Amino acid sequence: MKSMPLRNSGAQTQPARVGWATWLALLVAALLVGVLATEQPLLAGALAALMVLLAGLVRVWDRLSQFALGFIGVSLIGYAFLGKGYSYIGVPPLFVGEMALAVGLLALWRVGMVGIRHYRGLLALLGVFMFIGLINTVPYIGLYKIDALRDSVVWLYAAFALIVAGLLLRLGWLERVLTQYARIIPWFLFFAPLSFVIFKLFEKVIPAWPGSDTPLLYPKGGDIGVHLAGVVAFLLLGLHHRFTPPERRRSWHEWLWWGLILLGILATSESRAATLAIVASGAFIVLLRPRSGWGRPVYLVAVLLTLLIATNFKVNLGGQRDISAESLLLNVQSIAGDSGSDVREGTRTWRLDWWKEIVDYTVYGPYFWTGKGYGINLADSDGFQVYQDHSLRNPHNGHMTFLARSGVPGFLAWVALQLAFGFSLLRAYALARAARNTLWASLNLWLFAYWLAFLVNASFDVYLEGPQGGIWFWCLFGFGLAAMETQRRQFALTESPTAPSALPVPTALKES
Repeated sequence: MKSMPLRNSGAQTQPARVGWATWLALLVAALLVGVLATEQPLLAGALAALMVLLAGLVRVWDRLSQFALGFIGVSLIGYAFLGKGYSYIGVPPLFVGEMALAVGLLALWRVGMVGIRHYRGLLALLGVFMFIGLINTVPYIGLYKIDALRDSVVWLYAAFALIVAGLLLRLGWLERVLTQYARIIPWFLFFAPLSFVIFKLFEKVIPAWPGSDTPLLYPKGGDIGVHLAGVVAFLLLGLHHRFTPPERRRSWHEWLWWGLILLGILATSESRAATLAIVASGAFIVLLRPRSGWGRPVYLVAVLLTLLIATNFKVNLGGQRDISAESLLLNVQSIAGDSGSDVREGTRTWRLDWWKEIVDYTVYGPYFWTGKGYGINLADSDGFQVYQDHSLRNPHNGHMTFLARSGVPGFLAWVALQLAFGFSLLRAYALARAARNTLWASLNLWLFAYWLAFLVNASFDVYLEGPQGGIWFWCLFGFGLAAMETQRRQFALTESPTAPSALPVPTALKES
């Protein structure tokens, strides 16, 4: 696919000039950092980081939308490659995720609109979901202070959906984002299993971020499994052919990629969530993809898994679970019933007991309307804490987190929003199929499969509550909104060529 320029027919804004007041504020902040450096070093560090960020914004003010999307994109890559370790870049309480959110909101404010015309119902549901989260957070800020704000990010990160959708529609960067994603795939497939093994073997010697005990590299099997599921869907749908330049395509590359995917699946085989996320995403694509030809990679994976089982391939990196094909089968078996593994059955029983407790005190108990709110440590309050440092705060299920903290109304708002989003993607897929536009159909299926993998992993882990899962999920949600909006506008132009287009349509997506 030859890269072609994008036509931007949207309204242009006049470059804004930065006045002397901004430079004066930065000077005052610099003096304040110097005063605080000896007495309050952490506060001084946070203020210095904020000052550097503001100085950077001053330099790129005329291109703030591009800078914000670029900043978010780099952060997504960091979260995917380094896991939880990337989230600790910065100085408490100003970390890289909060910086990206602040810059994104500022850029969206400067644009002045999200630009969604056809999916305002989804925006309304998103607003209701965030409002319920807000009213269950504010009353607890005085009691729990920073803990209330920390727990509230599980709904606050939804702002990334608005940011990504608004800025993508404004800039017309759908094609660019997909091209960059295709370019990063081989690097991720090579690094993901390697990073997981390195972390398991050398966790105690990996250096930590300054002011934190979190290693620079902190991958989790479930997190890697979600992105592997996205890559599997992307490859099964053939989207890598559409968004990879012809000069970089090699027939043997794809076979190498599938081999690396298998290594990634084996590396994360100790994670039940990773296994189910990949299986669910891949099975969905195999059943609904608009074209045939998926048999070869599935055949390759099946043959290799059979060989690994026959040779009893097994690697233990120091944990209670081995990395092996047998672990994959036990994970699948433990999801549906008794696997015969004490470790797996123990964690499964612990989760189910906790979830039952949450249902009892919300659906059938005194916390029906409001939940327990944001700020309280649910593991301590519910009696399911497993760490001596009390670091576990939420149940290993993001859906149950919303039920426990926002009550039944918050849980229903979350479920309604996700069902509406999934239905919208499937409807967009059906419209694309009816129009015989296989590219848009494939994009909708890929987004649905990737979104499904996030929800599956969130059902088994504390995932959406952290930036490496929450920011990624809501950015994908926003990308989906922008993609569906762009598709509807393109189809509207096809039906009525004289209709005005307020936004650019990526060249590669103009498929007849």
